[in-house]
Amino acid sequence: MGIARALLGLGLIAALAGCEMDSNGQARGFLSGFESPGTSGGRDALSKPGDGPPPVPRAAVAGGAVVVAGPRGYCVDPVTVESDDDTGFAVLASCRILGGPGAGPNVAPALVTVTVGAPEPAPVLPTAETFARLSGGAARPGRSGGDLVVAQMQTGGERVLPNGDPRYWRGAFLVANRLVSLALYAPEGSSLAGDDGGQFLGSVRRAIRAGSPAGGALTGRPASGPSGG
Repeated sequence: MGIARALLGLGLIAALAGCEMDSNGQARGFLSGFESPGTSGGRDALSKPGDGPPPVPRAAVAGGAVVVAGPRGYCVDPVTVESDDDTGFAVLASCRILGGPGAGPNVAPALVTVTVGAPEPAPVLPTAETFARLSGGAARPGRSGGDLVVAQMQTGGERVLPNGDPRYWRGAFLVANRLVSLALYAPEGSSLAGDDGGQFLGSVRRAIRAGSPAGGALTGRPASGPSGG
């Protein structure tokens, strides 16, 4: 399915990376081919900003178990939503980029992929080292809190977002017994590619948690490894 307006609006015409991870930190499921930016077969930007259905504030995926939503000013592009009874995927971006000036306030341009994994008896959160291995590059642990783990990847973002910052962020948290994986891409020099990115992913987590039926019920455990700083 085409990534559509959000990606073209940000200049993204390459494949988009995202990965669902199991308890061993392995990519799997319908996104197993998207372990690193630039992987062939990604969701291509096919339409123009303003084309297609209007952006929506939220989208239920994984049989309704998780509701994807973002902070104020960021919407779901419905063209990007993929879902079955167990898993899901969606893209968040500026409502204005997706739908035009009347669709929302001015916010920093950014693109967030949200991947919802299948339910597991005891899901394990990845470490920064896991993110680095999956992306094939170096990672700097961010300020993780609660069950949210974030890491700033040091290279590869520009291969996803032309004229984008090489740095991009990955994050993961739990909604009940499901692992939700995030990836954040921003233009070159954006504060969201820098130190603000981890905090922004925290706001995405809060929005998803607030809207999801499972809310804050947690059953997972962190993987072994150094904690974020």
